[in-house]
Amino acid sequence: MLGNHSLSGLMKWLTHEEWHEPFADVLDLHLGPACDDYEMDFEDIAEVIGDHAAMTLWGCAFEDFLPQAVEPDGRNIVEDYLKRRGWKESAGNRRYIEALRDSCMSLYEVSEIVPGQSFLARDLVRGGEPIRVSEHSATKSLKLWDKIGARIVEVSGKNILAGGLLPFRPSAATLLMEELKAARREARREFRKLTREAQLPSSTREDGQIADLLFMATAAPIFSNIWLDDALASTLDQSLPTILNSDGDEVVFCRVRFPLRSEGAAAELRERLRAVPAFREENEGFWNWIEPQRPAKRTSSRKATSQSSLGEGRSLRVTLDTGDTILGNIELTDKTLLLEANSRERAERGRAILAELAGALVGPALTEIETLEQVMAGRAGDEDLDQAGDLPAELQAELVHGALTDHYRKTLDEPIPALGDLSPRAAAQTAAGRRKLVDWLKHIENQTKSGNLPDGPMASYDFTWLWRDLGLEKLRR
Repeated sequence: MLGNHSLSGLMKWLTHEEWHEPFADVLDLHLGPACDDYEMDFEDIAEVIGDHAAMTLWGCAFEDFLPQAVEPDGRNIVEDYLKRRGWKESAGNRRYIEALRDSCMSLYEVSEIVPGQSFLARDLVRGGEPIRVSEHSATKSLKLWDKIGARIVEVSGKNILAGGLLPFRPSAATLLMEELKAARREARREFRKLTREAQLPSSTREDGQIADLLFMATAAPIFSNIWLDDALASTLDQSLPTILNSDGDEVVFCRVRFPLRSEGAAAELRERLRAVPAFREENEGFWNWIEPQRPAKRTSSRKATSQSSLGEGRSLRVTLDTGDTILGNIELTDKTLLLEANSRERAERGRAILAELAGALVGPALTEIETLEQVMAGRAGDEDLDQAGDLPAELQAELVHGALTDHYRKTLDEPIPALGDLSPRAAAQTAAGRRKLVDWLKHIENQTKSGNLPDGPMASYDFTWLWRDLGLEKLRR
């Protein structure tokens, strides 16, 4: 929120007995479903999601209460407060409170962020062109293409954020839009029904506009419900999903090491490995262990990884450009024959094949196994990353930006599941494909910057070239 606008006086006014029960009803709309589903009270929820997030939710409910007309006489807390205590407020604060009284919550997409100053906000629910929002603190944590639930109000010619800002993860934002669309359709049906029953003159266009206004005025609890459910689910369930390979085996990372018994063993082993059809040689020290199958419909000159649903987990399948499944990799040095596979079952199968093939040329095998959790934990504390952090910032940025450019340049010609298994270049050729492509580009740009410091090398990467290369630069707003 910009400036020194304060709601402290209005919050004190909320302690008057006449507002207790009406506000409790509104607060229950925002928090009640999650309390029931998770069998928690508000204090328990605050312990899970943190005090700051809990107070933000309370603030969303409080701001939602400000426009309410309380029955039976239709009294409004803002009008009551300003009538009795408005003389204590500055002119600017009065305008801010009055703007909140007439506001509604919506879902906005963030772009063109100027840290410490402003950002553009596109209303994803009501449409229209993006508006410039003057904002200090939030711009320091917002990222390009973030989606936020918020109230944006105009005060003294400037658009500013209210205090109740909910940052939505992509999956939660998608669910929110689906819920809002369904609820808005129902609101329109109900409004048309009431209009007919009252025998009032109407038009489809005007009825829809009035129904939408009434709906948006009451939609704020949907934002809180979906955001809170997502926050609780992600916080309470920190376990990784089960990942299966194409054989249906749980993915773990296995390394089987055979020590070579003599200096000349490597040359002999190289010839034996070349004689096995299932071992596809990449160079004299590396082979892919493959399982032949029919070529995929779409191919790439690079190895591809695909994921699909399989039972309760996800399926991981790594292939060559021929469509053959890679079961593992084999490396040969002067001292070691190494097999790497992504399941215990494949590692044991490969160990038996190599032990028979190598015979007396190698010693007993040593198997190392790492789970997905262990690998991720190892990466988080990787010494190489620590050493990279000692590099000059300019060199870090150059290395990271170069790697990202290489990665995304190759991705332009590869099938992407989110694009219906079309490559980005192919998707850009149709109107429907371009719509999906814009969403995909925003997603990867947003996620690349997630979890990075504002001045970090990934956060500073410029995706403009990618939009320009696909002919979509005008849609990047």
